[in-house]
Amino acid sequence: MMTVIAITLLTSFAYPQQSPDPSNEARTGTVCVLPNSPDPPTRISPGGDYNPSTLTISIDSREPVPWPHKHAVKIDDLNLDRQHLIVLRSDGKRIQSFRFRFSSYKDTKLCVSFDGYQGVQFGDKYDTYWCKCR
Repeated sequence: MMTVIAITLLTSFAYPQQSPDPSNEARTGTVCVLPNSPDPPTRISPGGDYNPSTLTISIDSREPVPWPHKHAVKIDDLNLDRQHLIVLRSDGKRIQSFRFRFSSYKDTKLCVSFDGYQGVQFGDKYDTYWCKCR
C-alpha cells in the first residue's frame, strides 16, 4: 500500500497537471437586464409606447427573454471579441434595437435598463451609477 502511495506522489511531481492556457479559453461577458415597472407608461416619450407584460429582450440570435419586473436577469456567455445586437420587442413588434461591443466599455459586465420615459440605457459600472448587477 505504501508503495502505491509513493509511486502516485512521485508521478504527480514528475508530471505536474498543466493549467489551461487562458488565451485559449473563451473570453465572455455578461449583460444584466435590470427590472422595470410592470405598469404601462402613462406618457409617450423617447422610450415609446410598449406593453410591459409582453416586453422581451434578445441578444444576437438567442431566444427572447421576458423583461424582468422584480429581479435582474443575466444574459451571459457573450463573446467579448464580436459585435452584438440587442433587440427589444413588445407585442411581438421590434420597438428598439442597437449594437454594442464589449471593447467600448471598461468592464465585461454591462447593464441594460428600459422604461417608457428615457428608453434604453446601457453601460457598465464605471459609466453609469445605476449598473449594480452582481
